[in-house]
Amino acid sequence: MLEFWEIAPRFANALVTIALAILLLNIYRKGRKDFYLLWSFGYFFYGANIFVRTFLPSGALTPFILLMVGFTLILTGIGRLIGEVKKMLILSASIPAAMIVVSITSEPLVFGWLISIIPYLLIGIGLLIIKNRNPVELDLLIVGWMILLFVNVALVFDLMNASYVEVMAIFAKLVIYYGMTTPHFSFLVDDLKRFLIRGMATTYGNVLQYDSCVLVTSRRGQKVKEIKWMMERVNENARHGIRSILVSTYDLVSPIDMKTTGMGDENIYFVRMVTGNRGAPKTFEQHVMTINDDLNQLDLLFTDIANYSNERKISCEIIVYSISNLIHTHGWKRVYSFTISKIPQIKSSRVSLLCFYYPDTHEDPTEASKFERLADRIISIR
Repeated sequence: MLEFWEIAPRFANALVTIALAILLLNIYRKGRKDFYLLWSFGYFFYGANIFVRTFLPSGALTPFILLMVGFTLILTGIGRLIGEVKKMLILSASIPAAMIVVSITSEPLVFGWLISIIPYLLIGIGLLIIKNRNPVELDLLIVGWMILLFVNVALVFDLMNASYVEVMAIFAKLVIYYGMTTPHFSFLVDDLKRFLIRGMATTYGNVLQYDSCVLVTSRRGQKVKEIKWMMERVNENARHGIRSILVSTYDLVSPIDMKTTGMGDENIYFVRMVTGNRGAPKTFEQHVMTINDDLNQLDLLFTDIANYSNERKISCEIIVYSISNLIHTHGWKRVYSFTISKIPQIKSSRVSLLCFYYPDTHEDPTEASKFERLADRIISIR
């Protein structure tokens, strides 16, 4: 029978694991991304295994079954990312089969050694393969799983106090969860799905040289032409591996408008900037996002995109439709100050900014000239 000082941290480890399973399930409900669902159920069985091991004698079959089901789901989640679900399922099924054979033909210590190394090692290798094939940020997940591998090996060979093992396991799982909930990792889930469905971009983002700041002037009543122009722009971006983010002020353009022109939502991230939204912006969690009519939130959005672009070395283009409406709502001075403050950040990243502008809607003609001087290029839609 385990002592209290051993039971308490093990219970805490189990509770944290199941709590993380619930949090991952909540993320799945918001974004409907299968990866989070598979890892949620995987964490649940993983946590159940920890609970059951507290009461059953060493070598019992039930904890082993729960652990293998959990790891099968986690490995399948990785398979969803790399498009190798069948291979991962076969691999997952082969692990318990091989271990059963080992348990019959070898010493119990060897069996425990394999349980402590192989599943964690496979998950770590799977994440390293994804990182090697794609310029993505997976360091926190890899570090977390390597810590779990280390502490489980230490437990089997009695190299670390059991309580320390449980505490280190809790820390590792929190590191993994933090890595999975960053906007960049959420965007990774979408990017890899798109890569598997659509294949590689025909050319790379750095081949298509865009100006950092472009002003698109138009006249009122040309919405159909403007949407068609944007559709062509976004599709051209997609062919060059450039991510497009459309910021629609006050629902001037809706996702339905874009779909009716033949633009699929797989090529564009759509940000609705509307009055009354109180939630904080969650960049890249979904293809359609909503932020409040607040230049501070727009600032955060731009910063997230610039950071993503620098870290992932992927070009992005922000399309603002339209900057004239922001000026009418917030005043030209505030919008002008905001634009000036963001231009250095944009020029130092792989981000380009494209703003629609309607000179004939502004009573003071000097407003147009101020923003035109900031632009690297001006395009007119007639």
